[in-house]
Amino acid sequence: MNIRFLHCLRIYLAVSLSLIPLFSAVAQLQQSDRLEIPTSSSATEQFEVFSLGEQGILSVIRGNEYSTNRNETWQFVKYDTTLKAVWRTGYKLDFRYIPVMAYKGETNGYWLFAEPDTDRFLFLQLNYSDGSIDTFKGSLLSGVDVQQFKVIGSKALVSGYYRSRPVVIVHSFFDHTTRVLPGLFEKNTELNNVDINEIDGYINVITYAYRKKNCVFEIKTYNYDGKLLKKTSLSDPRNSFISGQIIPLNPDDSYLIGNYSVGCTQYSQGLYVTHIDHDTPREPQFIEFSELQNFFNYMKPKRRERMLEKIGKRKSLGKENRFRYRLLVHELIQTEKEIVLVAEVYYPNQRSSSPIIAGGMSRPYVSRSLEGYRYTHAIVCGFDRSGKFIWDNCITIKDLTSFDLQEMVQITPVDDYFVLAYPQEGEIHTEVISRDKVVVESEKFKINAKSEKDKVLNNEDGYLSPWYGQYFLAYGMQRIGSSSIVQGREVFYINKLTYKTEDIGKVDTKEEASRPR
Repeated sequence: MNIRFLHCLRIYLAVSLSLIPLFSAVAQLQQSDRLEIPTSSSATEQFEVFSLGEQGILSVIRGNEYSTNRNETWQFVKYDTTLKAVWRTGYKLDFRYIPVMAYKGETNGYWLFAEPDTDRFLFLQLNYSDGSIDTFKGSLLSGVDVQQFKVIGSKALVSGYYRSRPVVIVHSFFDHTTRVLPGLFEKNTELNNVDINEIDGYINVITYAYRKKNCVFEIKTYNYDGKLLKKTSLSDPRNSFISGQIIPLNPDDSYLIGNYSVGCTQYSQGLYVTHIDHDTPREPQFIEFSELQNFFNYMKPKRRERMLEKIGKRKSLGKENRFRYRLLVHELIQTEKEIVLVAEVYYPNQRSSSPIIAGGMSRPYVSRSLEGYRYTHAIVCGFDRSGKFIWDNCITIKDLTSFDLQEMVQITPVDDYFVLAYPQEGEIHTEVISRDKVVVESEKFKINAKSEKDKVLNNEDGYLSPWYGQYFLAYGMQRIGSSSIVQGREVFYINKLTYKTEDIGKVDTKEEASRPR
C-alpha cells in the first residue's frame, strides 16, 4: 500500500477521532422530584434536612414567632422517597435551652440542648418510624466546649474540652447517671474522633498529644459501661499521625486509615494505612501525595507538567518530595469490595465579620465568627478489604468558598462507577469516575423551580448529600418568581436528583482518562 496514503489515513483518523464526542450531550443528572416549603414572613426560621436512606428524609424547621412567646417551635416532618409527607410532629423548646448538636442514629435522631452557664442538659429522641418524641434531662459539666455528640444504645456520648482539656462524658438515659471516661483529661492533648462500635459495644476515643516535642497518637478502647479496656499507641520516627478511622475486622483485628504529616503539624504529607492485630499496630504504609497518580490533576496542564517534572527530578536525586496541604477527611465509605476515602483540600480564607449559625447531624449549632475556607480539589482513594491501597482519583473544585468548614464534595456509587458532585451558586457540578479513570468530565446542572412558569431569581445556602442508590438530595433557599422584574417568593427547596449511567462506557475512555485536567 502507498506509504503516503497510509500517512494521510493516519492523520484523517486522528482528526476524525478527536472530533467524536466522548459521551452523549444529554444531561446525565436529572431532577425527578422537588419539594418547595414557603418561608414564613412572621417568624425567623432555620431549615435542616437529614437523609434516612431508603426510609426517606427528615425535615426540621425551627423558629420563633414575632410575639411575646419566647419558646422556640421545632417541627419535624418525615417524607418518603417521593417527597410525600409521612408524618408531622412538633416540639416546644423551653427558652432556657439552646441547641448544641444533633446525631443521626439508625432508628432514632437525637438532639442535644444546653442551659447556658449551668450543668443542665436536655436530650431529645425522635423515632423515625412514627415521629414519637422522648426527652431526657441530665447534668453534665458546666462550660464544656462540645465538639462531638453520639449515642450508643441508651447512652449519650458528649465529647469536647473542659478547661482546655479533653473530656468524653457518658450519660445514661435510663438511670440518669453521668460519668467521665478515664484517662483522657490531660494537658496538650486533642480529641481526634470518638468512634462507636455498636455491634460489639465498644467506644474508641482517638487522641493526639504533644509530649516532649513528639506527637503521640493513641486509641483508647472502652466497653459499654465506660471501663478502659486497652490503649493502642501509634508512633513513627519521622511521621506524625493526624487522623484515623477504624475499620474493625473482628474484636482483636482491625486497621486504621487516615492522613499524616512530617512533624507535629496539621498540614498533611499524605495518607497512611496500618493493621492493628491484638492491640499491636504493624508498620504503617505511608502514601505520599506525590505517589498518587491523579492528585495534581486539579492544576492547569502546564503547571501540572512542571510539578510532575520537579517531583521526578527530586526522586532521581534521592530527595524527598514534601507537600503541605490541609485535608478535610470524610467518613470512610465501605462497600463489599473496597474502602473509599474522600477528602477535600482547602485553605483558610479571610475571616468573616458576620456570625454564622451552623447546625446539623455532624456540626454544632453555634453562633460565632468563623474563617472562610477555599476549596481547590478533592481526592478519592480506594483500599481493598485487607487495607491495601489500590487506586486514586480527584475532582477539581473551582472558586468554591464556605464560611464554615464542611464536607462539600459528595460521592455515591452508581453501578460500577462513582459519581462525585458538589453544589455551587444554584448549580450542581458532577464528575464520574471508574476507580482511577475519569469517564465523564466535569458538568454543571442548574437546580430548577418546580413549575416551568417559575424562574429561580436567587440562590442561598445550597447543600448536597447522597441519599440512596443513585439518588442525591439538593436543598437550600431560593427566591423564585415568574419574572426577574418581580420580587418573587422565598422557598426552602428539597430536590431529588438521579444520575443516569446508561450511556457511560459506550466509547473507549483510555485517552480521556490520561488527559491532564
